[in-house]
Amino acid sequence: MSQEQELDMHSPRYDLHRLVVLMILTGAFVSAIGIVISVWAKYQVIGPEVFLRRADFLGDYIHSPLAYIYNFSLVIAGSCILLSMYGLFKLKLGYYSHYIAAAGSWVGLSIILVGVFPINYLDEHRLVSTSFLVGTFVLFLLANIMRFIHKDVCSNTMFIVSILGFISAAGLLYQLDWQTLDFFPCNHLHTRFCWVAFNMWFQTSITMLWCVILALTIRKLANDTKLTMT
Repeated sequence: MSQEQELDMHSPRYDLHRLVVLMILTGAFVSAIGIVISVWAKYQVIGPEVFLRRADFLGDYIHSPLAYIYNFSLVIAGSCILLSMYGLFKLKLGYYSHYIAAAGSWVGLSIILVGVFPINYLDEHRLVSTSFLVGTFVLFLLANIMRFIHKDVCSNTMFIVSILGFISAAGLLYQLDWQTLDFFPCNHLHTRFCWVAFNMWFQTSITMLWCVILALTIRKLANDTKLTMT
């Protein structure tokens, strides 16, 4: 059965949705700027090779010039995802959306912990990085399934991004050495392409993009005059 609930455009609930969306987009923008600044600083040191290295090496306080900016950006990005999951939970779109919110909160918290425990804290970093990979795998899998349950939540764009994110997460999990919870090191030569590094950069970007798309979806649903609740 389904019920229809009017959403007052001036209600505290509607204002909360708008505030959540604003904070998500602001957080995504700030985190993106922080990552770009960190990449540029490292580019001044090693040149184009920065794009052949794993993204988490930018958080190395010893060898990365602006590691603190990169790590802080991860904390912002993780908070962005936590906020989007809170907004999704408050929309109350049915029990299945709660699974999405739980998985997304897992991912957001893992990203925050990656920023708190960069690669200098090797054991902790490996653990929280693995948590992030497994969390994104589950999140994108649930999002793809949600396409067939709540199409109003999982748009065509989100569905495509979720598929790409799922493939990327699956690839990283396949490349992961489960005994050490780490990846085999790449040969950082200018002529050698590192799939692990590329996939990690792609996974980071696609997760942030997914977060922004969900924020825009929340805004769209909040602007509707009616919400369908399952």
